[in-house]
Amino acid sequence: MRRGWWGLGLVVVLGACGDDSGPAADAQDALAQDTLAPTDTVVVDTFVLDTLAVDTLESDTVEPADTIEPEDTAAADTIEPADTVEADTIAPEDTLASEDTTAADTLTSDDTVAPTDTVAPTDTSEPTGVNVLAQGSFEVWSDGLPVGWVGTTTNLASDAIIEETTLAHDGLRAARLVNTASGHKRFSSAPLTLAAGAYTCSYWVRGDGEIRNARYTTDYSSYSGYTTASADAWREVVYSFNVAAGAPALELIFSLHNTSAPGLVLDDVRCVRAAALCDTVTCEGWQQCRPDTGACVTAPGSCAATADCASWEVCGGDHRCALAPGACDDFDDCALDEVCDATHTCVVGDRCAGVTCAEWQACDPVDALCKTAPGRCNTLAECQGADPVCDRTSHTCVAIDAPANVIPNGGFEAWSDVSLGGAATYLLPDAWYGLADGGAYFPETEISPSNVRQYTTSTHGGTYALQLVQTGVADRFTTERFTIQPAVTYACAYWVRGHGTHRQRAYCGQWAPDTDFTANDSDTWQQVRFELSGSSSSCVLVLYASNTVADRDHLQFDDVACIRK
Repeated sequence: MRRGWWGLGLVVVLGACGDDSGPAADAQDALAQDTLAPTDTVVVDTFVLDTLAVDTLESDTVEPADTIEPEDTAAADTIEPADTVEADTIAPEDTLASEDTTAADTLTSDDTVAPTDTVAPTDTSEPTGVNVLAQGSFEVWSDGLPVGWVGTTTNLASDAIIEETTLAHDGLRAARLVNTASGHKRFSSAPLTLAAGAYTCSYWVRGDGEIRNARYTTDYSSYSGYTTASADAWREVVYSFNVAAGAPALELIFSLHNTSAPGLVLDDVRCVRAAALCDTVTCEGWQQCRPDTGACVTAPGSCAATADCASWEVCGGDHRCALAPGACDDFDDCALDEVCDATHTCVVGDRCAGVTCAEWQACDPVDALCKTAPGRCNTLAECQGADPVCDRTSHTCVAIDAPANVIPNGGFEAWSDVSLGGAATYLLPDAWYGLADGGAYFPETEISPSNVRQYTTSTHGGTYALQLVQTGVADRFTTERFTIQPAVTYACAYWVRGHGTHRQRAYCGQWAPDTDFTANDSDTWQQVRFELSGSSSSCVLVLYASNTVADRDHLQFDDVACIRK
Protein backbone atom coordinates (compact mmCIF):
# COMPACT_ATOMS: atom_id res chain seq x y z
CA MET A 1 0.00 0.00 0.00
CA ARG A 2 1.29 3.48 -0.79
CA ARG A 3 0.64 6.67 1.12
CA GLY A 4 0.64 9.91 -0.89
CA TRP A 5 0.59 13.52 0.21
CA TRP A 6 -0.46 16.59 -1.82
CA GLY A 7 1.97 19.18 -3.20
CA LEU A 8 5.70 19.63 -3.35
CA GLY A 9 7.24 16.34 -4.48
CA LEU A 10 9.88 15.63 -1.81
CA VAL A 11 10.61 11.94 -1.61
CA VAL A 12 10.55 9.78 1.51
CA VAL A 13 13.36 7.23 1.69
CA LEU A 14 12.06 3.88 2.94
CA GLY A 15 14.85 2.06 4.71
CA ALA A 16 17.06 2.62 7.72
CA CYS A 17 16.12 5.56 9.98
CA GLY A 18 17.99 7.01 12.92
CA ASP A 19 15.72 5.30 15.52
CA ASP A 20 15.75 1.46 15.42
CA SER A 21 12.49 1.13 17.39
CA GLY A 22 8.86 2.00 16.80
CA PRO A 23 6.74 1.99 13.59
CA ALA A 24 9.68 2.78 11.33
CA ALA A 25 11.63 -0.24 12.55
CA ASP A 26 8.56 -2.44 12.19
CA ALA A 27 8.15 -1.27 8.58
CA GLN A 28 11.81 -1.91 7.93
CA ASP A 29 11.65 -5.45 9.39
CA ALA A 30 8.61 -6.16 7.25
CA LEU A 31 10.46 -4.91 4.22
CA ALA A 32 13.47 -7.12 4.92
CA GLN A 33 11.27 -10.22 4.94
CA ASP A 34 9.22 -9.31 1.87
CA THR A 35 9.56 -11.44 -1.23
CA LEU A 36 8.72 -9.40 -4.30
CA ALA A 37 5.68 -10.65 -6.15
CA PRO A 38 5.58 -10.32 -9.93
CA THR A 39 3.48 -7.20 -9.63
CA ASP A 40 5.47 -5.48 -6.86
CA THR A 41 5.47 -1.73 -7.45
CA VAL A 42 8.01 0.85 -6.27
CA VAL A 43 6.30 4.21 -5.91
CA VAL A 44 7.90 7.56 -5.31
CA ASP A 45 5.80 9.12 -2.54
CA THR A 46 5.40 12.89 -2.50
CA PHE A 47 4.11 15.20 0.21
CA VAL A 48 3.59 18.88 0.97
CA LEU A 49 6.20 20.27 3.34
CA ASP A 50 3.46 22.41 5.02
CA THR A 51 1.51 19.32 6.11
CA LEU A 52 4.41 18.42 8.41
CA ALA A 53 4.10 21.65 10.41
CA VAL A 54 3.48 19.70 13.62
CA ASP A 55 6.40 17.37 12.95
CA THR A 56 9.97 17.98 13.86
CA LEU A 57 12.13 17.28 10.80
CA GLU A 58 15.60 16.03 11.45
CA SER A 59 18.53 18.06 10.02
CA ASP A 60 18.75 17.59 6.25
CA THR A 61 21.49 15.02 6.43
CA VAL A 62 21.85 11.53 5.00
CA GLU A 63 21.73 8.63 7.46
CA PRO A 64 24.63 6.18 7.08
CA ALA A 65 22.30 3.68 5.40
CA ASP A 66 21.15 6.28 2.87
CA THR A 67 24.55 7.10 1.44
CA ILE A 68 25.63 6.01 -2.01
CA GLU A 69 27.84 2.94 -2.02
CA PRO A 70 31.60 3.83 -2.03
CA GLU A 71 31.98 2.15 -5.39
CA ASP A 72 29.83 4.84 -7.01
CA THR A 73 32.71 7.25 -6.64
CA ALA A 74 34.71 5.48 -9.34
CA ALA A 75 37.03 7.79 -11.25
CA ALA A 76 35.23 7.09 -14.51
CA ASP A 77 32.17 8.89 -13.18
CA THR A 78 33.85 12.10 -12.05
CA ILE A 79 32.11 14.07 -14.80
CA GLU A 80 28.98 14.00 -12.67
CA PRO A 81 29.38 16.71 -10.00
CA ALA A 82 26.95 15.31 -7.45
CA ASP A 83 26.53 11.55 -7.54
CA THR A 84 24.69 11.60 -4.21
CA VAL A 85 21.20 10.97 -2.94
CA GLU A 86 19.73 13.42 -0.47
CA ALA A 87 16.86 12.42 1.80
CA ASP A 88 14.94 14.07 4.65
CA THR A 89 14.60 11.77 7.65
CA ILE A 90 11.03 11.44 8.91
CA ALA A 91 9.95 11.51 12.53
CA PRO A 92 8.48 8.19 13.76
CA GLU A 93 4.90 9.40 13.43
CA ASP A 94 5.53 10.15 9.72
CA THR A 95 6.68 6.68 8.71
CA LEU A 96 4.67 4.55 6.31
CA ALA A 97 2.33 1.93 7.65
CA SER A 98 3.94 -1.42 8.26
CA GLU A 99 2.05 -3.01 5.36
CA ASP A 100 3.92 -0.73 2.87
CA THR A 101 6.74 -3.20 2.37
CA THR A 102 8.02 -1.90 -0.95
CA ALA A 103 11.10 0.33 -0.77
CA ALA A 104 10.68 3.72 -2.40
CA ASP A 105 13.16 5.30 -4.76
CA THR A 106 14.63 8.48 -3.28
CA LEU A 107 14.26 11.73 -5.22
CA THR A 108 16.64 14.58 -4.49
CA SER A 109 15.85 18.24 -3.94
CA ASP A 110 15.87 19.15 -7.61
CA ASP A 111 13.18 16.53 -8.30
CA THR A 112 10.50 18.57 -6.52
CA VAL A 113 7.08 19.29 -7.98
CA ALA A 114 6.02 22.91 -8.25
CA PRO A 115 3.57 23.98 -5.51
CA THR A 116 0.65 24.04 -7.98
CA ASP A 117 1.45 20.58 -9.40
CA THR A 118 -0.32 18.32 -6.93
CA VAL A 119 -0.59 14.54 -6.99
CA ALA A 120 -4.07 13.29 -6.16
CA PRO A 121 -4.35 10.80 -3.31
CA THR A 122 -5.79 8.27 -5.77
CA ASP A 123 -2.85 8.59 -8.15
CA THR A 124 -1.60 5.13 -9.15
CA SER A 125 1.92 4.07 -9.98
CA GLU A 126 1.02 3.40 -13.60
CA PRO A 127 1.08 6.71 -15.56
CA THR A 128 -1.65 7.36 -18.08
CA GLY A 129 -1.62 9.59 -21.14
CA VAL A 130 0.68 9.88 -24.13
CA ASN A 131 4.08 8.25 -23.67
CA VAL A 132 6.83 10.71 -24.65
CA LEU A 133 9.12 7.75 -25.38
CA ALA A 134 8.37 6.45 -28.88
CA GLN A 135 10.21 3.16 -28.26
CA GLY A 136 9.59 2.59 -24.58
CA SER A 137 9.00 -1.12 -25.12
CA PHE A 138 12.23 -1.69 -27.09
CA GLU A 139 10.42 -3.25 -30.04
CA VAL A 140 12.66 -1.70 -32.73
CA TRP A 141 16.42 -2.39 -32.93
CA SER A 142 19.04 -1.31 -35.45
CA ASP A 143 22.66 -2.49 -35.66
CA GLY A 144 22.22 -4.35 -32.39
CA LEU A 145 20.98 -1.33 -30.40
CA PRO A 146 17.46 -0.15 -29.48
CA VAL A 147 16.13 2.72 -31.61
CA GLY A 148 15.41 5.88 -29.60
CA TRP A 149 17.94 4.99 -26.92
CA VAL A 150 21.73 5.06 -26.35
CA GLY A 151 21.90 8.83 -25.80
CA THR A 152 25.10 10.86 -25.44
CA THR A 153 25.36 10.09 -21.71
CA THR A 154 25.32 6.32 -22.25
CA ASN A 155 28.64 4.80 -21.16
CA LEU A 156 27.44 1.21 -20.92
CA ALA A 157 29.32 -0.77 -23.57
CA SER A 158 27.37 -1.66 -26.71
CA ASP A 159 27.90 -5.38 -26.12
CA ALA A 160 26.31 -4.96 -22.67
CA ILE A 161 23.04 -3.75 -24.26
CA ILE A 162 21.35 -6.92 -25.51
CA GLU A 163 18.10 -7.53 -27.37
CA GLU A 164 15.96 -9.75 -25.13
CA THR A 165 13.25 -11.79 -26.89
CA THR A 166 12.10 -14.03 -24.03
CA LEU A 167 9.33 -13.14 -21.59
CA ALA A 168 9.09 -9.42 -22.38
CA HIS A 169 6.80 -7.40 -20.14
CA ASP A 170 5.21 -5.63 -23.12
CA GLY A 171 5.36 -6.70 -26.75
CA LEU A 172 7.96 -9.15 -28.01
CA ARG A 173 11.24 -7.54 -26.97
CA ALA A 174 13.00 -5.92 -24.02
CA ALA A 175 16.50 -4.59 -23.28
CA ARG A 176 18.94 -6.68 -21.25
CA LEU A 177 21.58 -4.50 -19.52
CA VAL A 178 24.73 -5.93 -17.94
CA ASN A 179 27.17 -4.24 -15.53
CA THR A 180 28.64 -6.67 -13.02
CA ALA A 181 31.05 -4.06 -11.63
CA SER A 182 30.37 -2.09 -8.44
CA GLY A 183 30.86 1.24 -10.24
CA HIS A 184 27.70 2.32 -12.02
CA LYS A 185 27.22 2.63 -15.79
CA ARG A 186 24.61 4.72 -17.60
CA PHE A 187 22.06 3.71 -20.25
CA SER A 188 20.05 6.68 -21.51
CA SER A 189 17.32 7.65 -23.92
CA ALA A 190 17.95 9.72 -27.00
CA PRO A 191 17.44 13.46 -26.24
CA LEU A 192 13.78 14.31 -25.60
CA THR A 193 12.36 17.79 -26.19
CA LEU A 194 9.57 18.04 -23.62
CA ALA A 195 6.88 20.58 -22.89
CA ALA A 196 6.96 22.22 -19.49
CA GLY A 197 5.20 20.29 -16.75
CA ALA A 198 5.35 17.45 -14.26
CA TYR A 199 6.29 14.03 -15.65
CA THR A 200 5.89 10.57 -14.16
CA CYS A 201 7.85 7.65 -15.57
CA SER A 202 7.25 3.99 -14.82
CA TYR A 203 9.22 0.99 -15.98
CA TRP A 204 9.49 -2.71 -15.28
CA VAL A 205 12.68 -4.54 -14.39
CA ARG A 206 13.63 -8.14 -13.57
CA GLY A 207 16.87 -10.03 -13.02
CA ASP A 208 19.64 -9.48 -10.48
CA GLY A 209 21.20 -6.08 -9.81
CA GLU A 210 20.44 -2.51 -8.77
CA ILE A 211 19.07 0.31 -10.90
CA ARG A 212 18.29 4.00 -10.35
CA ASN A 213 17.44 7.12 -12.39
CA ALA A 214 18.61 10.62 -13.20
CA ARG A 215 18.31 13.15 -16.03
CA TYR A 216 20.77 15.04 -18.18
CA THR A 217 20.20 18.36 -19.95
CA THR A 218 23.30 20.54 -19.83
CA ASP A 219 24.33 18.87 -16.57
CA TYR A 220 23.41 15.81 -14.52
CA SER A 221 20.59 15.88 -12.01
CA SER A 222 20.99 14.07 -8.70
CA TYR A 223 20.24 10.35 -8.74
CA SER A 224 17.27 8.61 -7.18
CA GLY A 225 17.89 5.75 -4.78
CA TYR A 226 18.80 2.31 -6.09
CA THR A 227 16.03 -0.25 -6.56
CA THR A 228 17.14 -3.87 -6.13
CA ALA A 229 15.70 -6.42 -8.54
CA SER A 230 15.92 -10.14 -7.93
CA ALA A 231 15.13 -13.43 -9.64
CA ASP A 232 12.78 -13.31 -12.64
CA ALA A 233 9.83 -11.48 -11.08
CA TRP A 234 8.96 -8.23 -12.84
CA ARG A 235 9.09 -5.21 -10.55
CA GLU A 236 7.71 -1.77 -11.37
CA VAL A 237 9.67 1.39 -10.54
CA VAL A 238 8.29 4.95 -10.69
CA TYR A 239 10.39 8.09 -11.19
CA SER A 240 9.03 11.65 -11.37
CA PHE A 241 10.53 14.98 -12.36
CA ASN A 242 9.63 18.47 -13.56
CA VAL A 243 10.51 20.21 -16.82
CA ALA A 244 10.70 24.00 -16.79
CA ALA A 245 9.49 26.16 -19.66
CA GLY A 246 12.16 26.52 -22.34
CA ALA A 247 14.32 23.78 -20.83
CA PRO A 248 16.85 22.11 -23.16
CA ALA A 249 16.43 18.59 -24.49
CA LEU A 250 16.56 15.92 -21.79
CA GLU A 251 18.00 12.40 -21.63
CA LEU A 252 16.40 9.94 -19.22
CA ILE A 253 19.19 7.99 -17.49
CA PHE A 254 19.11 4.44 -16.11
CA SER A 255 22.13 3.85 -13.85
CA LEU A 256 22.94 0.25 -12.92
CA HIS A 257 25.60 -1.74 -11.09
CA ASN A 258 26.23 -5.04 -9.29
CA THR A 259 24.23 -7.04 -11.82
CA SER A 260 24.59 -10.75 -12.31
CA ALA A 261 26.24 -12.00 -15.49
CA PRO A 262 22.83 -12.23 -17.24
CA GLY A 263 22.12 -8.66 -16.09
CA LEU A 264 18.84 -6.78 -15.67
CA VAL A 265 15.96 -6.82 -18.15
CA LEU A 266 14.29 -3.42 -18.70
CA ASP A 267 10.95 -3.03 -20.48
CA ASP A 268 7.75 -1.05 -20.86
CA VAL A 269 9.16 2.41 -20.05
CA ARG A 270 6.39 5.02 -20.00
CA CYS A 271 6.84 8.74 -19.30
CA VAL A 272 3.73 10.94 -19.40
CA ARG A 273 3.05 14.55 -18.61
CA ALA A 274 0.42 15.39 -16.01
CA ALA A 275 -2.53 17.45 -17.28
CA ALA A 276 -2.29 21.15 -16.41
CA LEU A 277 -4.78 24.02 -16.30
CA CYS A 278 -3.15 25.80 -19.23
CA ASP A 279 -3.34 22.82 -21.59
CA THR A 280 -6.74 23.92 -22.94
CA VAL A 281 -6.26 27.71 -22.63
CA THR A 282 -5.46 29.90 -25.66
CA CYS A 283 -3.98 33.35 -24.97
CA GLU A 284 -3.08 36.29 -27.18
CA GLY A 285 0.43 36.36 -28.61
CA TRP A 286 1.53 38.95 -26.02
CA GLN A 287 0.06 36.96 -23.12
CA GLN A 288 0.91 33.76 -21.29
CA CYS A 289 -1.22 31.35 -19.31
CA ARG A 290 -0.72 31.38 -15.57
CA PRO A 291 -0.33 27.72 -14.53
CA ASP A 292 -1.89 28.05 -11.06
CA THR A 293 -5.11 29.74 -12.25
CA GLY A 294 -5.33 29.09 -15.99
CA ALA A 295 -5.78 32.85 -16.57
CA CYS A 296 -4.14 34.76 -19.44
CA VAL A 297 -1.76 37.43 -18.14
CA THR A 298 0.70 39.83 -19.76
CA ALA A 299 3.87 38.03 -20.71
CA PRO A 300 7.28 39.35 -19.58
CA GLY A 301 8.56 41.94 -22.03
CA SER A 302 5.04 42.77 -23.24
CA CYS A 303 2.46 45.32 -22.15
CA ALA A 304 -1.30 45.63 -22.09
CA ALA A 305 -1.27 49.40 -21.51
CA THR A 306 1.22 52.25 -21.04
CA ALA A 307 0.89 51.76 -17.29
CA ASP A 308 2.83 48.52 -17.73
CA CYS A 309 5.85 50.45 -19.12
CA ALA A 310 8.50 52.71 -17.61
CA SER A 311 7.67 56.38 -17.13
CA TRP A 312 9.56 57.37 -20.32
CA GLU A 313 7.89 54.67 -22.46
CA VAL A 314 4.52 54.03 -24.09
CA CYS A 315 2.81 50.75 -24.95
CA GLY A 316 2.67 50.36 -28.71
CA GLY A 317 0.18 48.55 -30.90
CA ASP A 318 2.44 45.50 -30.88
CA HIS A 319 2.13 45.37 -27.09
CA ARG A 320 5.79 46.27 -26.65
CA CYS A 321 7.06 49.18 -24.58
CA ALA A 322 8.74 51.82 -26.77
CA LEU A 323 10.38 55.18 -26.09
CA ALA A 324 7.98 58.04 -25.69
CA PRO A 325 8.51 60.96 -28.12
CA GLY A 326 11.57 62.99 -27.06
CA ALA A 327 12.76 60.38 -24.55
CA CYS A 328 15.95 58.32 -24.58
CA ASP A 329 17.36 55.15 -23.04
CA ASP A 330 21.02 55.96 -23.71
CA PHE A 331 23.10 58.29 -25.84
CA ASP A 332 22.49 56.19 -28.95
CA ASP A 333 19.05 57.82 -28.98
CA CYS A 334 20.61 61.29 -28.99
CA ALA A 335 22.71 63.45 -31.32
CA LEU A 336 26.51 63.00 -31.32
CA ASP A 337 27.01 66.02 -29.04
CA GLU A 338 24.34 64.89 -26.59
CA VAL A 339 24.00 62.41 -23.74
CA CYS A 340 20.94 60.81 -22.14
CA ASP A 341 20.49 62.12 -18.59
CA ALA A 342 18.86 60.50 -15.55
CA THR A 343 15.43 61.75 -16.63
CA HIS A 344 15.82 59.98 -20.01
CA THR A 345 16.13 63.29 -21.80
CA CYS A 346 18.80 64.14 -24.41
CA VAL A 347 20.99 67.04 -23.25
CA VAL A 348 24.23 68.55 -24.63
CA GLY A 349 27.25 66.73 -23.19
CA ASP A 350 30.54 64.90 -23.80
CA ARG A 351 30.02 61.17 -24.13
CA CYS A 352 33.68 60.46 -23.35
CA ALA A 353 33.63 62.39 -20.08
CA GLY A 354 34.84 60.08 -17.34
CA VAL A 355 36.08 57.39 -19.79
CA THR A 356 39.71 56.38 -19.15
CA CYS A 357 41.62 54.62 -21.93
CA ALA A 358 45.06 53.05 -22.23
CA GLU A 359 47.93 55.25 -23.46
CA TRP A 360 47.65 53.87 -27.02
CA GLN A 361 43.87 54.22 -27.17
CA ALA A 362 41.40 57.05 -27.56
CA CYS A 363 37.74 57.33 -26.59
CA ASP A 364 35.38 57.21 -29.56
CA PRO A 365 32.59 59.79 -29.02
CA VAL A 366 30.20 57.75 -31.14
CA ASP A 367 29.93 54.89 -28.62
CA ALA A 368 32.17 56.10 -25.73
CA LEU A 369 34.44 53.04 -26.15
CA CYS A 370 38.23 52.96 -26.06
CA LYS A 371 39.69 52.16 -29.47
CA THR A 372 43.13 52.17 -31.08
CA ALA A 373 44.29 55.75 -31.45
CA PRO A 374 45.40 57.06 -34.87
CA GLY A 375 49.00 56.07 -35.58
CA ARG A 376 48.93 53.25 -33.00
CA CYS A 377 48.17 49.54 -33.30
CA ASN A 378 47.19 46.45 -31.37
CA THR A 379 46.94 43.89 -34.20
CA LEU A 380 48.72 43.07 -37.43
CA ALA A 381 45.62 44.10 -39.36
CA GLU A 382 46.19 47.70 -38.26
CA CYS A 383 49.65 47.87 -39.89
CA GLN A 384 50.38 47.94 -43.63
CA GLY A 385 52.80 49.36 -46.16
CA ALA A 386 56.37 50.00 -45.07
CA ASP A 387 55.59 49.14 -41.43
CA PRO A 388 53.49 45.97 -41.52
CA VAL A 389 54.28 44.69 -38.01
CA CYS A 390 52.58 45.77 -34.79
CA ASP A 391 54.97 46.01 -31.85
CA ARG A 392 52.66 45.10 -28.98
CA THR A 393 55.07 46.63 -26.46
CA SER A 394 54.91 50.14 -27.87
CA HIS A 395 51.67 49.64 -29.83
CA THR A 396 53.28 51.15 -32.88
CA CYS A 397 53.64 49.83 -36.43
CA VAL A 398 57.25 48.85 -37.22
CA ALA A 399 59.23 47.45 -40.15
CA ILE A 400 58.96 43.79 -41.16
CA ASP A 401 62.41 42.93 -39.78
CA ALA A 402 61.78 44.49 -36.35
CA PRO A 403 62.46 42.25 -33.31
CA ALA A 404 58.72 42.02 -32.63
CA ASN A 405 58.42 39.74 -35.69
CA VAL A 406 59.68 36.21 -34.95
CA ILE A 407 59.69 35.24 -38.66
CA PRO A 408 63.20 35.91 -40.03
CA ASN A 409 63.32 37.71 -43.40
CA GLY A 410 59.51 37.89 -43.42
CA GLY A 411 59.61 40.62 -46.04
CA PHE A 412 61.81 38.57 -48.43
CA GLU A 413 64.23 41.47 -48.73
CA ALA A 414 67.38 39.34 -48.28
CA TRP A 415 68.36 36.80 -51.00
CA SER A 416 71.50 34.70 -51.57
CA ASP A 417 72.88 32.27 -54.15
CA VAL A 418 72.61 28.71 -52.77
CA SER A 419 74.10 25.55 -54.33
CA LEU A 420 72.08 23.00 -52.32
CA GLY A 421 75.00 20.57 -52.68
CA GLY A 422 75.05 20.49 -56.48
CA ALA A 423 76.83 22.33 -59.30
CA ALA A 424 73.91 24.69 -59.95
CA THR A 425 73.15 27.62 -57.70
CA TYR A 426 69.78 29.18 -57.01
CA LEU A 427 68.78 32.63 -55.80
CA LEU A 428 66.75 31.89 -52.65
CA PRO A 429 65.41 34.05 -49.81
CA ASP A 430 67.55 33.96 -46.67
CA ALA A 431 66.13 31.95 -43.71
CA TRP A 432 63.72 30.16 -46.05
CA TYR A 433 63.93 26.97 -48.09
CA GLY A 434 64.33 24.96 -44.89
CA LEU A 435 65.94 21.53 -45.18
CA ALA A 436 66.46 18.63 -42.79
CA ASP A 437 69.53 19.18 -40.63
CA GLY A 438 69.91 15.74 -39.04
CA GLY A 439 68.26 16.66 -35.76
CA ALA A 440 64.76 16.04 -34.54
CA TYR A 441 62.07 15.78 -37.18
CA PHE A 442 61.07 19.00 -38.84
CA PRO A 443 59.31 19.25 -42.22
CA GLU A 444 61.58 20.34 -45.06
CA THR A 445 60.99 22.17 -48.33
CA GLU A 446 59.74 20.03 -51.23
CA ILE A 447 59.17 22.56 -54.01
CA SER A 448 61.89 22.75 -56.66
CA PRO A 449 64.31 25.66 -56.03
CA SER A 450 63.83 26.73 -59.67
CA ASN A 451 60.18 27.47 -58.83
CA VAL A 452 61.10 29.81 -55.96
CA ARG A 453 61.71 33.23 -57.49
CA GLN A 454 62.48 36.78 -56.49
CA TYR A 455 59.62 39.09 -57.54
CA THR A 456 59.84 42.84 -58.12
CA THR A 457 56.92 43.73 -60.41
CA SER A 458 54.55 44.45 -57.53
CA THR A 459 55.38 44.11 -53.84
CA HIS A 460 53.34 44.68 -50.74
CA GLY A 461 56.24 46.34 -48.98
CA GLY A 462 59.93 46.88 -49.66
CA THR A 463 61.79 45.99 -52.86
CA TYR A 464 61.18 42.26 -53.20
CA ALA A 465 58.42 39.69 -52.77
CA LEU A 466 58.35 35.89 -53.13
CA GLN A 467 56.96 34.20 -56.23
CA LEU A 468 56.02 30.51 -56.16
CA VAL A 469 55.37 28.63 -59.40
CA GLN A 470 53.56 25.33 -58.80
CA THR A 471 51.15 24.38 -61.58
CA GLY A 472 50.40 20.95 -60.07
CA VAL A 473 49.58 19.72 -56.60
CA ALA A 474 51.04 21.57 -53.63
CA ASP A 475 54.58 21.12 -52.35
CA ARG A 476 55.98 22.50 -49.09
CA PHE A 477 57.97 25.71 -48.93
CA THR A 478 59.23 26.21 -45.38
CA THR A 479 61.21 28.60 -43.29
CA GLU A 480 64.33 27.50 -41.54
CA ARG A 481 63.82 26.97 -37.82
CA PHE A 482 63.02 30.05 -35.78
CA THR A 483 62.52 30.48 -32.04
CA ILE A 484 59.27 31.03 -30.17
CA GLN A 485 58.27 30.78 -26.53
CA PRO A 486 56.55 27.41 -25.88
CA ALA A 487 52.90 27.47 -24.90
CA VAL A 488 52.62 31.11 -26.01
CA THR A 489 50.19 32.06 -28.77
CA TYR A 490 51.38 34.24 -31.64
CA ALA A 491 49.19 36.26 -33.98
CA CYS A 492 50.41 35.82 -37.56
CA ALA A 493 49.63 37.18 -41.03
CA TYR A 494 50.94 37.25 -44.57
CA TRP A 495 49.95 38.98 -47.80
CA VAL A 496 49.21 37.15 -51.06
CA ARG A 497 48.18 38.00 -54.62
CA GLY A 498 48.16 36.32 -58.05
CA HIS A 499 46.37 33.24 -59.41
CA GLY A 500 46.34 29.84 -57.67
CA THR A 501 45.44 28.16 -54.39
CA HIS A 502 47.37 28.42 -51.15
CA ARG A 503 47.36 27.60 -47.46
CA GLN A 504 49.77 27.61 -44.50
CA ARG A 505 50.64 25.35 -41.58
CA ALA A 506 53.16 25.35 -38.74
CA TYR A 507 55.25 22.70 -37.01
CA CYS A 508 56.39 23.67 -33.50
CA GLY A 509 57.11 20.34 -31.82
CA GLN A 510 53.93 18.98 -33.39
CA TRP A 511 51.84 19.80 -36.42
CA ALA A 512 49.29 22.58 -36.13
CA PRO A 513 45.81 21.72 -37.47
CA ASP A 514 45.38 21.62 -41.23
CA THR A 515 44.04 24.75 -42.89
CA ASP A 516 41.92 24.72 -46.03
CA PHE A 517 43.27 25.72 -49.41
CA THR A 518 42.06 29.15 -50.52
CA ALA A 519 41.65 30.07 -54.17
CA ASN A 520 43.12 33.40 -55.24
CA ASP A 521 42.68 35.22 -58.58
CA SER A 522 43.48 38.88 -58.07
CA ASP A 523 46.20 41.48 -58.56
CA THR A 524 45.24 43.03 -55.21
CA TRP A 525 47.21 42.09 -52.11
CA GLN A 526 45.05 40.29 -49.57
CA GLN A 527 45.97 39.55 -45.98
CA VAL A 528 45.64 36.07 -44.44
CA ARG A 529 45.62 35.92 -40.62
CA PHE A 530 46.19 32.89 -38.40
CA GLU A 531 47.66 31.88 -35.03
CA LEU A 532 50.74 29.86 -34.12
CA SER A 533 51.78 28.07 -30.92
CA GLY A 534 53.50 24.87 -29.86
CA SER A 535 55.25 22.85 -27.19
CA SER A 536 58.73 23.41 -28.64
CA SER A 537 60.82 26.56 -28.81
CA SER A 538 61.82 25.61 -32.37
CA CYS A 539 59.29 26.18 -35.09
CA VAL A 540 58.93 26.23 -38.88
CA LEU A 541 56.24 27.87 -40.99
CA VAL A 542 55.12 26.08 -44.13
CA LEU A 543 53.56 27.77 -47.17
CA TYR A 544 51.79 25.65 -49.78
CA ALA A 545 51.05 26.77 -53.35
CA SER A 546 49.24 24.73 -56.01
CA ASN A 547 47.52 25.09 -59.36
CA THR A 548 49.23 28.41 -60.05
CA VAL A 549 48.49 30.18 -63.35
CA ALA A 550 50.84 32.39 -65.39
CA ASP A 551 48.18 35.00 -66.31
CA ARG A 552 48.81 36.72 -62.95
CA ASP A 553 52.42 35.62 -62.52
CA HIS A 554 51.40 32.59 -60.47
CA LEU A 555 51.33 33.41 -56.71
CA GLN A 556 53.28 36.07 -54.80
CA PHE A 557 53.76 36.28 -51.01
CA ASP A 558 55.08 39.17 -48.91
CA ASP A 559 55.38 40.56 -45.37
CA VAL A 560 55.04 37.38 -43.31
CA ALA A 561 54.87 38.24 -39.62
CA CYS A 562 54.12 36.58 -36.26
CA ILE A 563 53.91 38.64 -33.08
CA ARG A 564 53.18 37.57 -29.51
CA LYS A 565 49.55 38.12 -28.56
